[in-house]
Amino acid sequence: MAGHEGAWEPLAVQAGSVAEAIGRREPCVFRQRAAHWPAVAQWTWERLGALAPDLPVRLVQGNRELGATVFQSSTLGAYLQSLQGPAATGKVPMYLKEFDLLGTFTPLRADVRPQELFPPGALHDSQTWIGPAGARTGLHNDYLDNLAVQLVGRKRFYLLRPGVVERLGAVAAKHDRWAALASLNADAVVDRGVVAGDAWAVDLEPGDVLYVPARWWHEVVNHTPSVLLSGFFGARATVYAQWVWRQAVHGAHLAGLWRRGHCTCHPARG
Repeated sequence: MAGHEGAWEPLAVQAGSVAEAIGRREPCVFRQRAAHWPAVAQWTWERLGALAPDLPVRLVQGNRELGATVFQSSTLGAYLQSLQGPAATGKVPMYLKEFDLLGTFTPLRADVRPQELFPPGALHDSQTWIGPAGARTGLHNDYLDNLAVQLVGRKRFYLLRPGVVERLGAVAAKHDRWAALASLNADAVVDRGVVAGDAWAVDLEPGDVLYVPARWWHEVVNHTPSVLLSGFFGARATVYAQWVWRQAVHGAHLAGLWRRGHCTCHPARG
């Protein structure tokens, strides 16, 4: 995206409370708001890899949101070991996405402080994205709000206002359980023209927290090997309504009635 940097405005840094930012429904970054979490200081590839070296994991090859869905099997230890050396040249990045790190290794919950971030009474669910430099999540929007906490490494978010992708007719037909996908990448959307206030970019360092409201389009790329904790959340009624609807849609998909073979959850057909 180097040739498009001028199209992206820097995202606002929030000095106030997370609750105030959520009330405004605008993306913003809280610099070093989670810097005191033990995870930021203590999580290393060696420590995480030693938790269960032989644990099977399913890796995502490349950008499944925009391209074909391809998976590869590995183990946690071998995969995290691969992130410690020099970046492999010419190889498609393999990404450990939507990994329930805190549920799999419950002692790690003591290293994070999510209760400091989420509004009182909100339902939330946290998952990790772990990947090498160059790993990318294609342009999409989530159905719930997200508080993304950078724990290890550096990552960039490109954000587009709701309606920008829709006006281009670029919402993809590809099925994802919890997100709407775009048929273009963020560069291509910018190439077709955006106005001031429609396109922002922000780099996250360890300890930074990013608020991404539901339905805001975003594309994400790792600058370095990275661990991000995403906390999707909402009011109880909102979460339950979305859960019921998405369960119904995903159930139809699993039954072969909706987007069969065209999804992020099953390998692409050859």
